[in-house]
Amino acid sequence: GERQEQDFYELIQEVNEKNSRLDAPQNSLDKFCYNFKNKKPKLTLDDTSLMWKEYNEKNVKKTLTAADARRETNWLFRLLRSQYGLYTYYGGDAAFGRAKVQILKEIGTKGTISTGKYQKILHKHLDFITDLHLAIGAELFDTDLRLFGDESVNYVKNGGCFYEEGSIKDAVVKINGRQPEDYLRRAIDENGCLTYYPYAMLEQEKEICEFKVEYESGNIKSIQLKPAEYSYEENVDRLYGYETYGDLAYVEMNLAYMDWEAPKERKSFLKDVADVKKHSKIIYDLRNNPGGDGTLIEEWFEKLTGQTLLPNYSTLRLRPVFIYNTKELKEMDEFAAQTGLKRRGKYYYCQYPGRQYLADEGRQIFVLTSRRTSSAAESMTDALKNLENVITIGTNTGGVLANMANYNMAMPYSGLYLQFGECMQYFDPSYFRESYGMEPDLYLTGKNLQKRLKKFFKTYVL
Repeated sequence: GERQEQDFYELIQEVNEKNSRLDAPQNSLDKFCYNFKNKKPKLTLDDTSLMWKEYNEKNVKKTLTAADARRETNWLFRLLRSQYGLYTYYGGDAAFGRAKVQILKEIGTKGTISTGKYQKILHKHLDFITDLHLAIGAELFDTDLRLFGDESVNYVKNGGCFYEEGSIKDAVVKINGRQPEDYLRRAIDENGCLTYYPYAMLEQEKEICEFKVEYESGNIKSIQLKPAEYSYEENVDRLYGYETYGDLAYVEMNLAYMDWEAPKERKSFLKDVADVKKHSKIIYDLRNNPGGDGTLIEEWFEKLTGQTLLPNYSTLRLRPVFIYNTKELKEMDEFAAQTGLKRRGKYYYCQYPGRQYLADEGRQIFVLTSRRTSSAAESMTDALKNLENVITIGTNTGGVLANMANYNMAMPYSGLYLQFGECMQYFDPSYFRESYGMEPDLYLTGKNLQKRLKKFFKTYVL
């Protein structure tokens, strides 16, 4: 009805206004550039000769001598200093130096140490890192950050104030001691209608969080936020699916397909863009997409819009220090220039994208996300925010985008798996944080998510 039309129009306007202001941070990234001219130990030719041995779980040693564990630790920290893209971001020599001292202290100088214990020591003292693309021993540096919510009470917004639905005389003034908008988020209720529910991303072991809601009248109520449910009928048997329903196009992407992993799906995804563009309503379902190849997203965006993608983050990338061949370095410099990166000094490339917000010929695009939506899938979510009339629905994304996993190998003495990247992707923290992810425009949590989603589309979209 009229009310639903007005509500949806207001939602579109609100999201468009918010997305039109998105941009990469304009402040200089110089503070994140490491001073390689100092005398701190860095990778040597001997070090690089130990790298690139392919990881095999069968080759992981059960124990290490203390001497070998110390050698590997020193090697690891030289590698991080020389080639880890977030080294300075996470505190540089001060933070990593303290960690190395503590790790070597726990390893000791004599006897042996189990590889399992050694791995735990590394993670214990590097716990200030939240980069979910960094892995040591096939274990990520993951924080237990979960989405909590409470759908027991519906809230409405009227005249800039929040009220309980059906009680618009007593405005909410504080939730958990903060402004209501810090927690109340647009959401889809069990009837598929627009509403507001309280949500919070918390590093919290408890299953229930008590929040106090203060009202203008002085009344105080207690609400209970619990870990949000967002399970749905998953179709992970296929990597890619494309269907049309009249003027609605549905694109399911369960991987950002690499050429060598899923060439058929990659080609189909890019080929179908021409047909997708003919529809006025488009759904991109990224709820099961853990990421993959970021270059696919750039290619897809150009086919969709005719424009080169300018992401909403700045990039700082280390020039590989383990390449000593002049020809290869020149080729890398040329490739970087072609992709818009500029060489700065001996090691760094910097990119400062300009604001990009494109008219989309009246289309409405809906992006479905979950905590599984990570890495390159988050890059795709970010890219779509550069178009008007795009609404994300679901939960916070996985928060795996501050770096890229460029390299993986077996560590030289233990055989443990090591994965790292030489890139820093710098966001406005109010928009994206590692582990926290990107917030959706509409939260969709609870039970019967597919039914609620269908009701939402029937009510407001179709």
